[in-house]
Amino acid sequence: MKAEINKEFIFSYLSGKTSALQKQMVDEWVKQPANEELFYKWLVEYEYQHPQYLTQLPEALKQFHAYADRFDADPTHETFKETKPSLKSSPRFWNTLMIAASLSLTLVALGWLFKDDIVYQTHSTTFGETRSILLSDKTQVTLNANSSLRVPRFGFGDKTREVFLKGEANFDVTHQVNNQKFVVKTDKDFEVVVLGTEFTVYSRQQRAKIVLNKGKVQLRYQEGQSQKQVIMKPGDLVTLDQRNHLQQAVTSQPEKYAAWKDHRFVFDDTTLEEFGKIMEENYGLKVKIEDQALAKRTLVGSFRAENADELLEIISQIFNINIVRNGDSVILTDHSTAP
Repeated sequence: MKAEINKEFIFSYLSGKTSALQKQMVDEWVKQPANEELFYKWLVEYEYQHPQYLTQLPEALKQFHAYADRFDADPTHETFKETKPSLKSSPRFWNTLMIAASLSLTLVALGWLFKDDIVYQTHSTTFGETRSILLSDKTQVTLNANSSLRVPRFGFGDKTREVFLKGEANFDVTHQVNNQKFVVKTDKDFEVVVLGTEFTVYSRQQRAKIVLNKGKVQLRYQEGQSQKQVIMKPGDLVTLDQRNHLQQAVTSQPEKYAAWKDHRFVFDDTTLEEFGKIMEENYGLKVKIEDQALAKRTLVGSFRAENADELLEIISQIFNINIVRNGDSVILTDHSTAP
């Protein structure tokens, strides 16, 4: 007989007391839009009853109510002789009650305030780290270094599959029989809408970049006060600057823009100044180049490096330059000008 999913059942689920089969039942149940709001309501109630940051509050309230109940049950008890003020008529009682009510409202408000943290799960990478993630719809995502991807904790709904990206990631999206869209949202006022395809999204502080390997995607972006869109075909490379001004080009090797998945770096007339930005985004290093002529020298080629030091060593040998690293600080100098 199939178990009824009610508040007690959800509380057991949130307490980690349900079996694997029961957890699967809840995961399927909460995906239904009609059940989602009810789940949030019970979740907030559970968080209030089991707050991790106020572990002694439930016990304190329990003791308080027991204290009041004893008075109601036996007002002649020696503890509550008439010579003493009535508990419920005393200012202390009402002050305590008001504090308890305030705590209740605060916890409920906090539950809604951090609703996104409850509903969504965030996958992230540190400097120099890449990570592969298999989503609930079998979409394969590879996160580049210093990036994060926010996905629905309980799977996608029935209408749209939405994820939120900061940084850089490669997506191999699975097509759904109901043609459900897959949407990659960013905090840079643009989003990528697809049905089933492979593409790379780069969303950093200085600029954004979308490269389409196969399939077809729709890029929606905000430029000034205007909402715009463009349809991309395989090989299309779209770049957006900080103001979302769009530049579109075609590349014969779209796969090279996701070469970082294999710890490979592809440079195409990349200046050493731009190389410094790449090192900062991927490894958190601050690269300093005082010689402007050196900063404008360009790098072409594909190089494999497992970490920042290996990549710096490759650059040192190619340009025959001196590289000094001290923690997160890196200084590039020409040998002829080095002390």
